[in-house]
Amino acid sequence: MTEAQQRLAEVRAAISAVLKNGQRLRRSDRELQLAELNSLRLLEKQYADQVAAEQAATKGRGRNRISYVGL
Repeated sequence: MTEAQQRLAEVRAAISAVLKNGQRLRRSDRELQLAELNSLRLLEKQYADQVAAEQAATKGRGRNRISYVGL
């Protein structure tokens, strides 16, 4: 598992925890605020893009550099 894949899995686990438990956790006199869902979603997209780029590179398909010009 690459570093990007590992981070993607961790971010998805954090998103799942926020959705399951809520943004804030309270235990008696303590309160813990988890990462914001919007920030986690942005990280998820970033890491998913990195994983896709890594997978495309290993398959020999890099970025598509074809550009089409209108006639």
